[in-house]
Amino acid sequence: MRQPGGIRSKITFWFYLLLAFMIVSSSITYWIVRVVEEKHFTIEKADVFLEDILEVRLMEKNYLLYRDKESMERWLEYLDAVSRQLVTNNELFVRLSSFAEITEIQHALDVYKATFVQFQDPGADGDLIAEKIREQGSRLTTLTEELIVREHRTIHRLLALIRNSLLGGLPVFVLFFSAVAALLGKGIVSSLQQLERHAAKIAAGNFVELPNVGSDQEINNLVNAFNRMSRELKIRQQQLVRSEKLASLGTMLAGVAHEFNNPLSNISSSAQILAEELDAKDDIFALELVAQISAEANRAAAIVHTLLSLAREEKFQRNHYLLKPLLQEILDLLRGQSLKNIEIQLAVSDEIEIFADKQKIQQVFINLLRNGIDALDGQGVIIIRAWKNHGDVKIAISDNGPGIPQKMQEKIFDPFFTTKDTGQGSGLGLFIVHDIIVQHGGRITVDSAGKGAVFTIILPAGEIS
Repeated sequence: MRQPGGIRSKITFWFYLLLAFMIVSSSITYWIVRVVEEKHFTIEKADVFLEDILEVRLMEKNYLLYRDKESMERWLEYLDAVSRQLVTNNELFVRLSSFAEITEIQHALDVYKATFVQFQDPGADGDLIAEKIREQGSRLTTLTEELIVREHRTIHRLLALIRNSLLGGLPVFVLFFSAVAALLGKGIVSSLQQLERHAAKIAAGNFVELPNVGSDQEINNLVNAFNRMSRELKIRQQQLVRSEKLASLGTMLAGVAHEFNNPLSNISSSAQILAEELDAKDDIFALELVAQISAEANRAAAIVHTLLSLAREEKFQRNHYLLKPLLQEILDLLRGQSLKNIEIQLAVSDEIEIFADKQKIQQVFINLLRNGIDALDGQGVIIIRAWKNHGDVKIAISDNGPGIPQKMQEKIFDPFFTTKDTGQGSGLGLFIVHDIIVQHGGRITVDSAGKGAVFTIILPAGEIS
């Protein structure tokens, strides 16, 4: 699937487009300036050429007027200089105009010189040839002047093009990129306004998730971060409400537990005295009832002790512990009991470390493992895995037992909730597990898809400030 473009990519695109526009504009302007420079340089040469032609015409006028030898020599001298200049700058003049025009000027110059040679013939008609000389000289001057004037106009057009491009292109450039900036800004501001409204809803306690508000990747990343924050806040709020309820419940249960202690002690003591007074031969059934009363009284006393422990706020003694040795101690303890055909596998690397209260965290693992052992009913596999995940440590305890129904998963960490048969548990084991994990700054989840169950604990790897 193609990822949506981000703000950065759009800005980069328009930046490179602007850069390309500036490069093209600068290149065109540079080319025009170079052309103007070349034409200006060539026109300077043409101006010198024209000045020499005008000098030739002046010498022509003097010679035709006075018919002296000195004027003729100067005329021929300037005429040769003009011819050499045209030959020397022929390539330059061709670039200025065209080969045909320069050829025409060269032809006019040749005819001018040939007519002058005819004028020196004693038998020629002097007046007629003089008129031809004047006509050819005038034609030569006109061709050169037209060439220079036309190139001056070309330079003026090029300079006007640059001026008009700057005057007309700059506003277009400013308007175009202002529109682009406005469109980009509008999209960003609109998205941020939606995020602002969403944040206001979160502040009001409405933890709804916001859909992607645009095609910009950065905005969508921000939306995803908002949604994660919303989910976390919702979870934290639920935990806070739950903690407040449990605190109230704990206070009430502590008082009730204190009140129950004396009656339970009396019941237990009375049952023991009654058992001692009864003779096994007299009434076996009565002895069984007394034993049952004593056992249930002890069980009730254990529940009362647990409730009192929960009601007391004990300060955790946290430290850094390697996870694998800590789990190994628990497994050694459990393997000393009868596990029947239950196999417990430990898949934890040696370097994984947690920051926890050792006694409390071991109580968590013992409760979870005992729950798994009870669920397997004497046969199955329990696997303990652990890995690092973005500064946290994830610990997964899975079994291949019958699993936990979806409806029960939602209540499994509530106090006095149990999936065991009546009389088989107090319903406080997983509640205590959840409470200890939360006090460590972590969280615990349960997942059971049909068969088996996985309890996943997420604990901070380091100290929580």
